[in-house]
Amino acid sequence: MEKPFIFNFDELLQLDQIYVPEGYFYQPFYDFDSRINSLYRYFYINQKTTNQFLIESKASYVINRAKESDAMLDTIHSEITLPDVEYHLNFLYSSVLTQLFSIFENVLIEAIDLVREDLKISDEIPKDGGPIANRYLKWLDRSAGCEVTFDKNTWATLDVLREIRNSFVHANIKKTPVQMLNKLKEIKDKNLKQGYEEQEGYVLEAFSLISNAVKVVEVGVIQRLQQILLPI
Repeated sequence: MEKPFIFNFDELLQLDQIYVPEGYFYQPFYDFDSRINSLYRYFYINQKTTNQFLIESKASYVINRAKESDAMLDTIHSEITLPDVEYHLNFLYSSVLTQLFSIFENVLIEAIDLVREDLKISDEIPKDGGPIANRYLKWLDRSAGCEVTFDKNTWATLDVLREIRNSFVHANIKKTPVQMLNKLKEIKDKNLKQGYEEQEGYVLEAFSLISNAVKVVEVGVIQRLQQILLPI
């Protein structure tokens, strides 16, 4: 039997646009628009197909166990199905979280390069430790004079999502620092109430937070560059 075609353009049109750039054309933010919306489609399609694969794999496992089959085949099936059920979705969530932070850092350094050239700024990126994205943001705010500021809740959420990303990558999800546990629980409870699985909710929270953060950066960069191009 011929398999159904996975691609459905009408279905993709129904997806939310994670990011829409402003009317001023600045390349870093249009590239970010392309990247993050493509990543969201990647997440949506792969989550959908992975879930379907796991449903079919578990059904096949149950059916085969109910039949009279040899023990070796049953063992082989379980060695495929059970680890896939445990790991496949987490592989997807960790890869998407990692890519989200990579895309975030990329757009920040591209924005810095843009501002450096247009404003003739030679200041170096701060080397005071801390996450690289935070240092990029500090440079844009302090060295370039772009209005790039976030409230305490945004910083706290960013820190927790970064910690979750690191936990996925380094396989120590249970070692979240004590000071982050309340924010972690807040994010978890909010997404569970909306019907999302815990790890899925973290990914969706990261899409929202990073797109909103980049919007603040884009507006700040536009306003700063327009001050130079169109002085009062």
